[in-house]
Amino acid sequence: MKRLDKAKKYLLNSKGNQKSSLLLLIQGYLFLTLACLLLLMLPWSKTVSISFVDQVMLATSMVSTTGLSPIDFGASLTFFGQLSSLFFIQLGGVGYMALGSFFILKDTEELPRLSVSLLRLEFNLPERYPLLSFIQSVLIFTILIEAIGAFLLYLGFKELGVDQPVWSAIFHSVSAFCTAGFSLYSDSMSSFADNPLITNTILGLSILGSVGFIVLLDFWLKLIRRRKHVTLTSKIILSSTIIYIVIGTLLLYFSDGLLVSDGFSGMKSAFFQLVSAHTTVGFNNYPIENMKQGGILILIIIMVIGASPAGTGGGIKTTSVTALIGLLYAILKRKKHITFFKKEIPAEKIYLAISSSIFYTVILLLGAWIIVQLDGAQFSFERVLFECASALSTVGLSTGITADLTPMSKIMVSILMFIGRLGVMTFGFTLISQSPLMREKPQIEDIAL
Repeated sequence: MKRLDKAKKYLLNSKGNQKSSLLLLIQGYLFLTLACLLLLMLPWSKTVSISFVDQVMLATSMVSTTGLSPIDFGASLTFFGQLSSLFFIQLGGVGYMALGSFFILKDTEELPRLSVSLLRLEFNLPERYPLLSFIQSVLIFTILIEAIGAFLLYLGFKELGVDQPVWSAIFHSVSAFCTAGFSLYSDSMSSFADNPLITNTILGLSILGSVGFIVLLDFWLKLIRRRKHVTLTSKIILSSTIIYIVIGTLLLYFSDGLLVSDGFSGMKSAFFQLVSAHTTVGFNNYPIENMKQGGILILIIIMVIGASPAGTGGGIKTTSVTALIGLLYAILKRKKHITFFKKEIPAEKIYLAISSSIFYTVILLLGAWIIVQLDGAQFSFERVLFECASALSTVGLSTGITADLTPMSKIMVSILMFIGRLGVMTFGFTLISQSPLMREKPQIEDIAL
């Protein structure tokens, strides 16, 4: 209790400048990763011997809610290990600052400036978004959605005679909503591909986790008539999510001859796999290693786009990619302003979208280059790129190379997962110190493009 009081006093007395907030956010997730690693190292957490590098990778994957695992997760961990893992998946998915802020609000009437700064960084919230309502919505929606999801999954698992249906339902509900993709079964969700209750519940949980708490809160406030209209952010998230899923599913379906030959069943598999990649949940009901190069490319693109801000998924984010598309459209149409739904997007948001996309690409290619240097002799480039995109976007899908990577490649994948959970721009801001503002406007000179 004394340590908790000290933490509260520290947050209340801290001013919360951007640099300290960024570093504290990184330190927080690093601490969670180390704590998870220590629990995994306990002898009663596992049923088999696991190398230290594999445990580091597994701990990072849990806290970053990625789902990439170098081991058979369900078979290699005891119930205690699985329970501990679920605790860190929940913390990593919902965000430790959201949970911490909820407990701070129990004793204080308002959040400290440092907590406010951390929350806006962790969830990429708009500047004027109501934080108190957001924090409450995070906890309420998480408990409610995961409970409903667990109940529906229990019905499905119970009907099929699965061992320990209650625990399996709870675990997969949390894993799906937090877009973690960890499964107690060695083949992920492949065994349940023909069960609509289980499959649709997993899809629903992952989509709700992916679209984010901003959308959930907006629609709830509109439902109870406390708000007349949903925000522009929610409109962009929903419209772009639908467009990406529909177009992506069709492209994935026609990219793979085996899916096409399966007819409607193949279309359902393509839809599940595309949603799994887009929401960054990482479950699979189709062998990714059997996919053609066209399908692999579509999944890489959709993983790079990723989920939406203020959610549990990773990637560049749907709003950033949509802003870039809006920028391209405005340039082609020679418009002076970038608008969506007749509302102008601020220039600083466009700059941030461009910066995050460039920085993401640089980190992705650098990570892929390093792993190609280490493991290029045994794996093709598209498989390495797929693994890196899956790690950096915290997806968890794999073509089956994760366990066979060399220790140094696994460390590189772990670094990509950690950066992906923080967000590439959050990581970038910590590398570059703030420059002083220019007092005079620089001279303008045209360049060739």
